Amino acid sequence: MSTKNARAVIRRRGPALLAVLTSVAAAVSLVGFSSQASAGLADAASAAVEHDPVLIIPGMGGTTQYMEPMKTKFVAAGWRSDRVETWTDSKSMNGDLTTAGQEIGQKVDEVLGRTKASKVVLVTWSASTLAARSYLKKVTGAQDKVSLYFSMAGPHHGTTTASMCQHIVSCKQFAIGSPWLADLNSGTEDPGSPGVRYTTQRSNCDWNVNPSTSAELAGATNLQTPTCITHGSFPSDTGVFTQIKNIIIEHEKQTPTTTPTPTSTSSPTTTTTTPPASPCSSVNGQWGTAGPFAVTSASNGRGTTVVRPVNPGTLGCTTHPVVLWNNGAKSKLDRYLPLLNHLASHGFVVAAAEGNAGNAAPMLQGLDYVTAENNRAGSPLQGKVDLTNVGATGHSFGGGAAIDAGADPRVDTIAPIYPLATTNGNRLRGPALFIAGQNDPTIVPIVVRTPYNQATQVPAIFAEQRGADHYSIPALHGTITSWFRLHLMRDEQARGLYFGPNCTYCSSQFWSIYERNAKAQAVPGA
Repeated sequence: MSTKNARAVIRRRGPALLAVLTSVAAAVSLVGFSSQASAGLADAASAAVEHDPVLIIPGMGGTTQYMEPMKTKFVAAGWRSDRVETWTDSKSMNGDLTTAGQEIGQKVDEVLGRTKASKVVLVTWSASTLAARSYLKKVTGAQDKVSLYFSMAGPHHGTTTASMCQHIVSCKQFAIGSPWLADLNSGTEDPGSPGVRYTTQRSNCDWNVNPSTSAELAGATNLQTPTCITHGSFPSDTGVFTQIKNIIIEHEKQTPTTTPTPTSTSSPTTTTTTPPASPCSSVNGQWGTAGPFAVTSASNGRGTTVVRPVNPGTLGCTTHPVVLWNNGAKSKLDRYLPLLNHLASHGFVVAAAEGNAGNAAPMLQGLDYVTAENNRAGSPLQGKVDLTNVGATGHSFGGGAAIDAGADPRVDTIAPIYPLATTNGNRLRGPALFIAGQNDPTIVPIVVRTPYNQATQVPAIFAEQRGADHYSIPALHGTITSWFRLHLMRDEQARGLYFGPNCTYCSSQFWSIYERNAKAQAVPGA
């Protein structure tokens, strides 16, 4: 069956089919555990530390069985099995979500009474993300009982797919424009913050939550899943769990849990991965793979989305250089998030213009915003932005905007992708990498050559990507990252790619043409 036909079947049969498929996926995830593995998990649990209890809640029509793979992962990671629980409300999230939120409150009280803890961690999926937010907003005292709230694929601002299930009360409530959602989102979207830490996760391959950005919350740590997964995969996906686990552990280091840690005569075996010694200066040449930083993004509501490391100022980076971004003329920011997330994972703060202007103004507004955040008391970016190292890039019309931004004295270097320039290249103030697509029918290579030929006052490179059309951007993640790491982070391992008589790209088959002007030829190699 084709993907198109499969989706048509799912749309006709609606949530019931999704529930069956998700149930099967959960069952398959559980089958592989032998009795020996179960015994090992039990041994680990007996020696585990006391984390805040974790309550894992499925979505509309879901049973607790859906969430068992995640519970198993928590126990395997060192959580005590009696402090991780899967649960759902009396209507399985099919009924009124306000009532479901009240039932969550009753369950939280029961868990706290049983464990003697004073706070719980809520891990919610799909419709239960809304019920849990309703609990935190509307039930008195709720915000004092929750340490962390996790939202996996929550339709916080509605979803177009709600049209398929309007016979279900909760589905009506998370339809786009519903009065129930308007009330839930009124005021602050993260009530109780910072006492309650909010984290959301979304995937661009999740067609159940459409648009995918509906899953984000203002004021929350908004994450994308490490891989592009479907809606039903969230509870069993290892990458999703790892993001949740890491945030819980980081939070506990800052805020110790409220119950004592039991003593143990043995310690569970742990495996750690040591990051590069100084990620801001070197990733050992691995520019095309994800960097060491977890990534979050949020819109400022004024035309700029900031994509940045979750924990700026860590992993060897005292401050983080800035990369400015602008979209193509007919594309939305979602199209480019894989590249922007990749850059942020390598330690950059990306200020992305949300519109489609062909000039620098929206990009420079983004630079102004992160400058203000760097100076604002209480901002997660306070003192963490390296404003002395700023780059600019963009696609097509937005690539032309990046060339325009390169004339600003605050911008040190640019790397426009298949750009349509409206600004003369002779205004640039720093090194420039002009990327053309060999088979691009929209912005043909000769158009990209024009600003390159004009930019005689700076080191400039014209690189024609072999076989590329107008949307061959995924193959450029390593190139864009290495260019900015060289010029904004002084990552000298990247120098030999671009410069010197024997530069790697000079003879690489990745490019059909690789040409450097006189100033670029004079730049020393590795």
